Amino acid sequence: MSRKYEIAFLLRESEHVVVIERIKAALGKAQTELSSENDNMGVRELAYTIVKNREKFHRAFYYFVNIGATPEQLNAFEEAIKYDQGIIRHMVVLEV
Repeated sequence: MSRKYEIAFLLRESEHVVVIERIKAALGKAQTELSSENDNMGVRELAYTIVKNREKFHRAFYYFVNIGATPEQLNAFEEAIKYDQGIIRHMVVLEV
């Protein structure tokens, strides 16, 4: 049974265009249904410094997608993006 999810991403500001393409490719590979995407927020200052792989991030590019997927498809997507260095953080929220 397919459910609706919203996924928020914090991306490296220097390579966000390439990372967005990799995210879309991973969504396609996991056979999810991309409902909408929003990249209008652009680059923003973070509320606190995020340290990932000994690199400090004070700013990030915000990117949001809404998808339809089964839990198995969502797991396959998250596994595909797990080690992407361009993604600082991501959060998946189930839409009710």
